[in-house]
Amino acid sequence: MPIDELTILGDMLRAARKEKNFTQQQLADESHISIKEIADIEKGRRNPSYLIMKTLAKVLHFSLDSLIRPELTPDEAGQNEMKLLYLNCPPEMRETLLSHTRGFAEELKEISKKLEKE
Repeated sequence: MPIDELTILGDMLRAARKEKNFTQQQLADESHISIKEIADIEKGRRNPSYLIMKTLAKVLHFSLDSLIRPELTPDEAGQNEMKLLYLNCPPEMRETLLSHTRGFAEELKEISKKLEKE
């Protein structure tokens, strides 16, 4: 991976960490990845492995696509976020999440129809 891409990856990881109000130490503690490694990734000095990025994505609740493909459209980013919400939900609660999401989606469709008529 070229140096400029590592810098972009590091900047995006830092932004995701700060968005969750994590310090590097908190991220290191939660992910079991050394603080030095996290700092090196954020500074663009290290090309992290897939397993490290997967772990960081899980802890920070972001999609790897958002780091690898920063040009994602808002719709694609939203789809990824919905998928992450589902996957981060305890398996025994996923059907409940889906049921509520379906109901909410129907309510939004009805609201949209009403707004179109006005």
